[in-house]
Amino acid sequence: MPQSEPVQSPPRDAALTGDDYEINVRQSVKLRYGYAPMKTAIVTGANGFIGSHIVYRLLERDWRVHALGRSRGTSHWSDRVIAALREVGNTTDFCGKLRCHEIDLNAPDVRLDVLFRCDDSPAETTLFHVAGDTRFMPPDTHLQRQVNVEAAVNVVNALKGRIATAIYVSTAYVAGNRKGLIRERELDCGQEFHNAYERSKFDAESMLSALCREHNVPLVIVRPSIITNDRQSGRASTFTHLNALVEVISRLQEHYGISDGEVVSTTVRLMADPEAKPNLAPVDSIVPPLLQIAESSVAPGRTLHLCHPRPQSNAELVDLILEVFKVKGKFALEYLESIPRPLSHTEEMILRSLKPYAPYMNSRCEFDVSESRSVVPDYDDHFTQLDVPYIRKIVEFHRRNRK
Repeated sequence: MPQSEPVQSPPRDAALTGDDYEINVRQSVKLRYGYAPMKTAIVTGANGFIGSHIVYRLLERDWRVHALGRSRGTSHWSDRVIAALREVGNTTDFCGKLRCHEIDLNAPDVRLDVLFRCDDSPAETTLFHVAGDTRFMPPDTHLQRQVNVEAAVNVVNALKGRIATAIYVSTAYVAGNRKGLIRERELDCGQEFHNAYERSKFDAESMLSALCREHNVPLVIVRPSIITNDRQSGRASTFTHLNALVEVISRLQEHYGISDGEVVSTTVRLMADPEAKPNLAPVDSIVPPLLQIAESSVAPGRTLHLCHPRPQSNAELVDLILEVFKVKGKFALEYLESIPRPLSHTEEMILRSLKPYAPYMNSRCEFDVSESRSVVPDYDDHFTQLDVPYIRKIVEFHRRNRK
């Protein structure tokens, strides 16, 4: 694939017509019928679920990408990144545009000079800080804080003055235990947190905002909700409560030996609010608007929710899964705020499987997306209702990869 050739900017006093040029917000010049300077992305967490999708789409859009991270055991960093990208799609056209750098972002004195070539311009370089430890109950909360907070500060410190924009991927659930409408501009409202992960992302937002103000680094904070499986393949590399529900219904089907046409005379109690609407967003709904945000002139300085504008209730989601497993109506399902003991063996299994996700299943908050809509005019178009074909793909993926 031919490499893009850099275009020399015309003199400041040159006459530019709309037919020949357009000047984008980073002051680069694009020729309508030629090649434009290749934009550069620095991406942390490129081997992760959302990070690999971001890198893949950036490469598709002809960005040059530097992927930062570390090897693990005998698995080299570049091999980990390539393997993750191959899970997203075909990588044959990306030759020469992706560079993987073995770098420990947890080191306070991390240096990133190696990323910059003589023709790289800060006006064309964007940081996507995606790396993080997303576990709700990590064995070492100190290490999680080091990864989620200190590494974010380290990488921005190392790049200040060298990038046009820093994009920090946080989570909508920095809202903690708040209820009602959560606005994008809000952060500290006296909330409490359900786990160390939420707290670490809250602290990272606070520290990065202060750091970027101090050093005049344009910062965009994006807050995805619960990122779920890819709509095309049903694939996910992270385990969310939607996957947990699929696992629970799968075990119910196996436990009761339910076959087509058979009805089981039992009631299964589920500790969940049927009307609560956990905000689930497929990864390929999240990434396109995120990239539009990265290329927007009005995004820097804002915090933007990347959340489903029309979330569905627990009852709707469970019904979809029951339908895919062909067990809808074959046993009674009772939703309870709490389940009085003793619990059946099946109920113990369900409770254990869903416990880490209970705060999100039963959340009564609503994420405002008005700021995101102002930056991404077609924002709502990226999100579709979760339906039977989508759940079926998740179930098929689950069956192929079940341990």
